[in-house]
Amino acid sequence: MNTHVSFTSSSGSFGEFLEDLAALGVAPVSDGGRPYGLLKARTNDRWWLIPISGGRPSAAAMAMFQPVSLAATIIKAGVTTAARLGVSSGWSAGRLRFGALPNLPGKRPAGLAHCAYFTGTAGPHRKTAIQLMAEDGDILGYAKVSRRPLVKPYLAREAEMLRRVGRLALATVDTPAVLAFDPGSAVRPSVLVTDSRKTFGAKSSVRPGGAHLRFLSELASRTRSNGVHRAFESVRALANEIRLPAAWTRRLLSGAARASRFVDGLPVALAHGDFTPWNCIMLEPRLYVFDWEYAADDLPLGYDLVHYLLATRHGADPADVISDLNQRVGALFSDLDLETVRTCVLVSLLLHAAFYLQRQLDYAGSIGGWTDGDRRGRLIDACLRQWGAPAC
Repeated sequence: MNTHVSFTSSSGSFGEFLEDLAALGVAPVSDGGRPYGLLKARTNDRWWLIPISGGRPSAAAMAMFQPVSLAATIIKAGVTTAARLGVSSGWSAGRLRFGALPNLPGKRPAGLAHCAYFTGTAGPHRKTAIQLMAEDGDILGYAKVSRRPLVKPYLAREAEMLRRVGRLALATVDTPAVLAFDPGSAVRPSVLVTDSRKTFGAKSSVRPGGAHLRFLSELASRTRSNGVHRAFESVRALANEIRLPAAWTRRLLSGAARASRFVDGLPVALAHGDFTPWNCIMLEPRLYVFDWEYAADDLPLGYDLVHYLLATRHGADPADVISDLNQRVGALFSDLDLETVRTCVLVSLLLHAAFYLQRQLDYAGSIGGWTDGDRRGRLIDACLRQWGAPAC
């Protein structure tokens, strides 16, 4: 087998990925089977496994790679061309051969002939993703797989939320349909299988446009209510966590004190929870939105917009960023007064921080692995300074 020893090790995220596949009846083989090239991310521990038998299925496999920068777009174009020609030299860090297609719950999608794989990003919520393709490379759907007790509830939530959002029959968005969901067991992985409207040439936008804003407005209007107290309990509880650095303890306490007088009446709605350029694509005039595992009912108006805007915005002055977030949330929800807008932005940032801080503590015992933590902390500080609170 032409690969590196570390790829087949039982340790690390790649080893865990191989164990996920083994649970579905997919294992590396020395001869025969289906060859895959290994594309490694430049900045973190994640891999795409692209079939390199050539032709349209090999090119279509790169639909799993969602570029949001010019450099990544150029890389995708080059790898796509090479994969279509059956060439792996120049981009692949090695090769693997798999002897079978995965055994998935429910009825196998009609015409399933090829798969591409994504290991997921190493970290607390790593999960394996599988792109299901027909003989001609058309994308039939996706499967998500996890054996981690920490992740399994999120796959169940996504299955529930996809069914719920589908029943809303929103005019501005399409979402995947659930084909099968197996919650798994102590020894069996959770597996979620959905269809897809994604195509090989589908694109996203780094900045939210009209289709994004229409979707966020309609989702909020259809599910809007008041009171963020249930979700806000995570902020209050985390502020008492002894493993939290002192700066974050002060920050959360100050934010909770500022927002607590408003949380019972704060406008909230169902939100996607991880609305980013890589979790949606343009299907004009509608948007196609997937990956709903972090969706929740009681997130502040503007939560998704704030998350989208911050996903690719780095390096700007925190005060300027907060001013821009306030303006954009206020423009989207024009019935809100400035005080409510500011509070929605602050609570959105606090809830996001509490989620990531708690997740990192549960996974590693410290917050050192949250690479975006310092920037998020500075943004919360800038929010608090609007009301004269000192920086942490």
